[in-house]
Amino acid sequence: MWYIPGMFSITKQAEGPGGAFVKLVKLDEDDYAVIIRHSTDGKLHNRYIGPDSSKAEEVFVSEVRKLAADEGTQ
Repeated sequence: MWYIPGMFSITKQAEGPGGAFVKLVKLDEDDYAVIIRHSTDGKLHNRYIGPDSSKAEEVFVSEVRKLAADEGTQ
């Protein structure tokens, strides 16, 4: 996999137990992605990708709430 500096930046992130996380990533100049990893399977999952920063923020907040709820049940 190639990495080109400046191609993306992590805008926000939240971590949970067992390596779980939610990250809001700014891609290039005008796109955003919300990436999650559950502690149960360790795989990366894409929850949003697109140019709408408000939608990306909304998805990020929603996933952080789920992460916090999962943390509370463990």
